[in-house]
Amino acid sequence: MSVPDSRVMDLHQIVALCSELSGVATADGDLGQIVALVAGRAGVWAAVVDDSLSVLALGGGPEPGEADLLGTALDSDRETVAQLISAAAQMRRALSLPAFGARAVSLVVAPILVGDDAVAYLLTAGHDADETGEDTRIMVTEHAAMVSAVILGRRRVVAIAAGRARRELFDGLVLVGDRTEADIEGWARHLGIEPGHRQRVLLTAVDSPQGAPAPAVTDLVENLIATRCPTATVVNRGAEVVTLVPGDDDEGLARRLTGLAKLCRETVGARFPGIRIVAGLSDSHTGTARISTSYEEARRAVDIGRTFPGLSEVTVFADLGVHRLLAQVRDVAELGRFTRHVLGDLLDYDRANGTGFGETLAVYFRENASPQRAAALLHTHPNTVAYRLRRAAEIAGVDLGSYTDRLAVQLALEILNGLGGDLCATSS
Repeated sequence: MSVPDSRVMDLHQIVALCSELSGVATADGDLGQIVALVAGRAGVWAAVVDDSLSVLALGGGPEPGEADLLGTALDSDRETVAQLISAAAQMRRALSLPAFGARAVSLVVAPILVGDDAVAYLLTAGHDADETGEDTRIMVTEHAAMVSAVILGRRRVVAIAAGRARRELFDGLVLVGDRTEADIEGWARHLGIEPGHRQRVLLTAVDSPQGAPAPAVTDLVENLIATRCPTATVVNRGAEVVTLVPGDDDEGLARRLTGLAKLCRETVGARFPGIRIVAGLSDSHTGTARISTSYEEARRAVDIGRTFPGLSEVTVFADLGVHRLLAQVRDVAELGRFTRHVLGDLLDYDRANGTGFGETLAVYFRENASPQRAAALLHTHPNTVAYRLRRAAEIAGVDLGSYTDRLAVQLALEILNGLGGDLCATSS
C-alpha cells in the first residue's frame, strides 16, 4: 500500500490544531491524546519517547492500517535517531531529518522541556511534499511538545510529592528504631508492600565525581526501573534508588534484576559521562520486618562493590563469600600490601618474562584444585599444569602443601581479582 504524503496545512488549520492541543492540556488530558491529535490532523505518525527511545505514547498514521513509518525509522537506525534527539535537547528546539532511512522518511524531533530538563521527546514522521510542508510540521511538532511539557510538568509536581512521601515512608520503615510490628506493617502497606510477602532489594547507587549527583541522573534510573519492573516499589533517595521487588527467591529473578542494573549503568554512562552506577542485590527475605535486613544487605553489597570493582557488574550479597570479611579492612592499601607480600615476586616474574604461572595458579584454585579441569580451561595437559604450579610455588616462595600458605595464596588471589587485577595500583 502506498504511503500518503503528510498533509499540507494552511494557517487556519495550524491555528485550529494548536488551539485543540492547548485545550487537551487545559482539560487535564494525556500524552496519548496529544499524539493522536497531531497524527490525525497533520497526517503523520507521532510518538513521545524517552531517552532510551522507549515509546511513552503513540499516534497512528494518516489512514488505518498504513505502514508505521515512525516504527520503521526507530528500528532501522536507532543511533541516528538518538543523535538527532541529543542535538534537539542541546539546542532546545525542534530539528528535522529529511529523507531518513530506506523509505525516505522525514523525521522531526522536538524536546519536551520541563524547567531546564528535556524529560521526553515528541517525534513525527511522514513524507513532506516540499519545504512548506516540512516547516509546517516542525511548527506543529514544536507546539505539541510545548503542550506535552505542560502535561508532564504537572505530572512531575505530583510525582515529586509522591516521591517525597515514598522516601519518608521508606526511611521510617528501615531507619527508625523502636518500631512496633503494627507501625512496620502500616508503613509497608502505604508503600504498596503486603506483609508476609518475600522480597529482595536492588540498590542502585550513583557515584558522581562532583559529589552529589544531579537529580536528572537518579530520575533517569528511577524511570528505567519503574517502567521495566512495574510490580516493584521504587524509592528515589537522592544519591541512590532503592527497588523492593516481590517474588520468590529464584535464579530467574536475580538474573532479571542484574540485567536491569546493567541497563541502568549503560544508559547513565552514555547520557552522563563520568557518572558511575554501583549496584547491590540482597538476599530474599519474607515479611515487612525483614525489609530493613534486605536494605542493609544491598547497601553492604554496594559498599563492597565500591571496594572491589573487579568482582562483578552487580554485587550479589549471597555470592560475596570471603569478600564480606575482606571489605572490613578499612585500609585498602593494606590489602594490596598483603597481596604483594604473598604473590608479588610471582606477578613480577610473569610480567617480566611473559609467562602465565599466576594465571595457572588462579585457575587451579578456582577449579577446586583439579589439574584436569584447570588443564581443560587453559587448553593444555594436566602434566603441564602440575609443572606450572611447581614453578609458581618456587617463584612465589610458598609451599602449596602447607595449609597456611595455600590459604594465604587463595586470599591474595581473591583480593587481586576483587581489586581488578591491577596490583600496581595497590602497591603504594
